[in-house]
Amino acid sequence: MPLPFFPVRVSPLTLASLALVLGGCKGCKGETNLVTTKSEDSGDPVEDTFDNDWGQWLSLAAMPDGTPALSYYDNTRGALGFALATVDGDSVEWTHEEVDGYVNEEGLDVGDRGKYSSMAIADTGAVWIAYYDVINQTLRYALRSSDDETWTSGLADAGGGATPNAGLFASIALDGSGQPVIAHHDEGKGELRVVRWKGAAFEGETVDEGEDVAGDSGTDDIEADVGEFAAVAVGDDGTTYVAYYDRALGDLKLAHGTEGDWSVEVVASTGDVGQWPDLMVDGSTIHIAFHDVENQDLLYASGSPGSWTVEPVDQGNLVGADTAIFQGAQGLSILYFDGYENDMKRATRSGDAWAIETITGADAAHGFHNEALVTDGGSFAACYDYTSRNVWFSAVD
Repeated sequence: MPLPFFPVRVSPLTLASLALVLGGCKGCKGETNLVTTKSEDSGDPVEDTFDNDWGQWLSLAAMPDGTPALSYYDNTRGALGFALATVDGDSVEWTHEEVDGYVNEEGLDVGDRGKYSSMAIADTGAVWIAYYDVINQTLRYALRSSDDETWTSGLADAGGGATPNAGLFASIALDGSGQPVIAHHDEGKGELRVVRWKGAAFEGETVDEGEDVAGDSGTDDIEADVGEFAAVAVGDDGTTYVAYYDRALGDLKLAHGTEGDWSVEVVASTGDVGQWPDLMVDGSTIHIAFHDVENQDLLYASGSPGSWTVEPVDQGNLVGADTAIFQGAQGLSILYFDGYENDMKRATRSGDAWAIETITGADAAHGFHNEALVTDGGSFAACYDYTSRNVWFSAVD
């Protein structure tokens, strides 16, 4: 039986320096794991063996020097973790750091934090992570200083409604000045919200309130509910784009604009479509990979606001969740989950068609929380390994 889907946010990057770090890394899986903690006596960093269940809701990026980095949910501790890779031939050593949700220096457990993690890394080396606080039902952020590599964290958005619950499906990107923009689903109000860093705190706004849908004869109306599976990107001109799912209408939608000035439109609406979107902005063209919920297929939309072409990519059994779209050496590609086989698949554009291949999962359940990282030297992928309960990581070009 197929394993359950889990949400993922993807952020393909282009960093030439990573090619030097990851050369010869085909099939890397992360065989060695260490966690960085502080000595109770001296306060100095010490390394211990790390064997937690880690890697759900992962986000993949790279430090300015090309070092691969991951943010993720630590399922064992109910916390947010961060890991840096040291790659040596066919092996990789991950060094982990505790970010939020772990037992603090006073011995207190601050709660379950780290689901829906999404990470962006600035050219300065500052690391920003957006994530969900399960207990308080809020959107939180964490910042790793580029100066001393210490972490600070705080509230990014509390949401609204009769029962506030914000921060689901968080997705983060950096604007032209390196400041974070976070899109997320405010479940308490059924809305899409976007928050921006203002130097000392985040300030937010509602981008799409959605609309109620009249029920069929004898059935109740469907309340507005938009913003799930949000994926955010910022174009070269400063325009912010958010692809997301309108659950009430069963549509894929796109919001685009700047702070206080947004336009919202439907990209695809045939059947129940729009979950698990990932988008890539390439000049004036927007590429979106997403899931056809009704038919369990992988779909692809391309175009610009007001003009879209939608086509099927893979119409196999239970395919199309956990998408990651990127431009690799082989061309436009999409990583996605095959829910029937529990595999990670890749679709690559070939003329007017798509070439489909299985990347990993023959001997394990792979393809959850797929992430892609693109460099001048090739393309790399990561996902949660549901069998060994850690991260699978490899070159894919």
